[in-house]
Amino acid sequence: MMRKIEYVLLEELKTMPDLLKAIKEYKARTKGKGALIFFDTETTGLNIKYDRPFLIPWGYYIGDTAYIYCVDADKDKHLFEQTALVVTLLAKDVGLVGHNIKYDLHMLSNIGIELNDDLHYIDTMILIRLAHNALTPENGGPPLGLKEYATKYIDRSAKNNERVLRAERTSLAKEYNKLLKERLYKINSKWTLKYIEEYFKDVLNSIESLDEEVRDAYIEWYIDLPEPVRNNMTTGRVESDNIPYTMLNRAATIEYAMYDIVWTMETYLQCMPAIEARDNLEALRREECMIPALVRMESCGFKMDAEYVRKVTQDLADYLAHQRGELLNLTGESITVAQHAKIKEILINKYQLDVPGTGKEDLNRIYDELKAKNPDAEVVRFIGLVQELRTLEKWYSTYLLRFVREIDLGHDRIYTQINQVGTVSGRVTSDFQQFPKYGINKEDGTELFHPRKMIIKSDEYAGIAYLDYSQVELRLQALYTILVDSPDLNLCRAYMPYQCYHVVCDGSIGCGQYQYHFEEFDYKNPEHIAHAYDWEWFLKEDTKTKWTPTDVHAATTSVAFPDVDTKSDEFKKLRGKVGKRVNFAKNYGAQFSRIKVMFPDYDDETIHRIDDAYYKAFPGVKKYHEYCYDIVKLQPYVSNLFGVKYYGLSGHKLINCLVQGSGAYLLKERIKEVDEYIQANHLKSRMQMQIHDEISYEIYPGEEQHVKEFQRIMQKFDGSYVPIVADLEWTTTNWADKEEVDEIC
Repeated sequence: MMRKIEYVLLEELKTMPDLLKAIKEYKARTKGKGALIFFDTETTGLNIKYDRPFLIPWGYYIGDTAYIYCVDADKDKHLFEQTALVVTLLAKDVGLVGHNIKYDLHMLSNIGIELNDDLHYIDTMILIRLAHNALTPENGGPPLGLKEYATKYIDRSAKNNERVLRAERTSLAKEYNKLLKERLYKINSKWTLKYIEEYFKDVLNSIESLDEEVRDAYIEWYIDLPEPVRNNMTTGRVESDNIPYTMLNRAATIEYAMYDIVWTMETYLQCMPAIEARDNLEALRREECMIPALVRMESCGFKMDAEYVRKVTQDLADYLAHQRGELLNLTGESITVAQHAKIKEILINKYQLDVPGTGKEDLNRIYDELKAKNPDAEVVRFIGLVQELRTLEKWYSTYLLRFVREIDLGHDRIYTQINQVGTVSGRVTSDFQQFPKYGINKEDGTELFHPRKMIIKSDEYAGIAYLDYSQVELRLQALYTILVDSPDLNLCRAYMPYQCYHVVCDGSIGCGQYQYHFEEFDYKNPEHIAHAYDWEWFLKEDTKTKWTPTDVHAATTSVAFPDVDTKSDEFKKLRGKVGKRVNFAKNYGAQFSRIKVMFPDYDDETIHRIDDAYYKAFPGVKKYHEYCYDIVKLQPYVSNLFGVKYYGLSGHKLINCLVQGSGAYLLKERIKEVDEYIQANHLKSRMQMQIHDEISYEIYPGEEQHVKEFQRIMQKFDGSYVPIVADLEWTTTNWADKEEVDEIC
């Protein structure tokens, strides 16, 4: 049942006293108990650093009535900024609720209202995820977009709220597109309008590689066209739908903005009881406590090497132009590599191949098979070009053009947003997670560019430190086997000693006389844990042999391929190609069917041997997995090591959430603690970004000694019997040149 909604436009209140009167009345009626302030921002764009809010809708509810206000920057800039300040100050006594609230906090910062660590921030996007069994939309969970969620779960008419704005945006887009097409038709060359449109949609070439006449026309369009069109053309799109909300009817936009507050309220009121019923308030607290740290991390961004970015963008554009020409020569027609149906048609009709699909895995498998038979075959060339162009065009359009665009606007840093709830397990995601560790190569193997060379240290900083968790998920898997009383000694020995000796003075022998003291490692003995790396370790069965930690990937490989010499080059390749991939897959509960898909080149007998290898190498892990499957038969949820509950999971998702989820929340907790340390010590050093299990820090000159404390905090895991290790890397140049160090001198 919808609440009765009453709203008053703040622009009608005229003055700050009117606003303060409304706030005073609200606090008096709620008596400060359970009071919440809901707010949002409508902005000039999506850049968290350079865009600004032009509307701030906000409100609160008392009983069954919600009071929604909206202030317009164009009406009264001073009142606008003061309102934003008052709203955040009011929230100090209560709570500040928003949908994807980190973005709105960035917008407030851009008008001078800085992050306040004393506030209690609540994000309804997090509430949605926790209230719906933590499932992502891809796994059957709810949509995370506010309007989409409200339409599906609250009020089917919610989507109607933006119809007026959508219609106006569409109308403006048509006008701009008409102007663009008129300019396209003026080109008197062999290039048809259709070809030019396809060209820009597929990002085939650089401006410099265009026909001179076409290039001149393009430059003319770029200079004269409205900004929304120009912006889309630089990203390879002809038609524009990027019409900013500032250009739309203001009254309709205000109504749209106010209803966003309504839906945020309703989402909060719907989700909180579900979270309480699932006893997941602890998970909510952990997520909300790290919001300030993530906002500061996002605000830092990355310094770009503008000269290198421009160079590699041009180099890649030229290389793409050449490779597209090669593809044209092979096919005799202009095609785009995103046309899967067309690619399949060519493979069937031209090369007589019966292919199940043209996705990455299918084409890679076909490519490897055909190349092994005849590496010079034309079809091998064709598939190789398609795969290469798909990868490089994505890099060109998604990353390089984005970097260049920011540089063209005069910006020297690139920013991204972190999604706290991007996965079922709780692992954070961002578009920077996909940056490869290695260079992007040409077809002949020479380096085209290295993406991580685009990211450099800021001028005023000494360098960038990277703290990367070492095999944290396998360490947590080892810990889980101990916690359920089925310790897998093979896995534990990869990260912990099994038996040790240390030298002790024996007074009965006399001063200066020592003897070796052998002692079996006790997982639950704090003294043994504290000295895990101080003593020398041996196998229990042979105390004369130096103890060697288990190589988990080699262990699985040797079981799967018992006839392959462990010292051979073949074994080394199998360790990376099979052993490592199997370990992570089985660690997340992958079954035979998944293993078969992962290794299509092997027969069923070999697949069965690979599938069995992990559990044979680490039998304690198998017992732990069986334990997990038994638990969900008795209760509807499982809890990770931080008390976060996952409902409705089974199979590999169940195992994945326990191991990966524990790693995710370990990292989240440590991000929060390092941030608190930085703030408490008033350091100028700052966290840049989280990439998988790694956190990067820009280190200010004279603060290098604090990196050891960052490392200590990250390696802290109270109650763990398995040591958590964060390797330290350092660079004074760029991301690609980082090197492992013991400490920063």
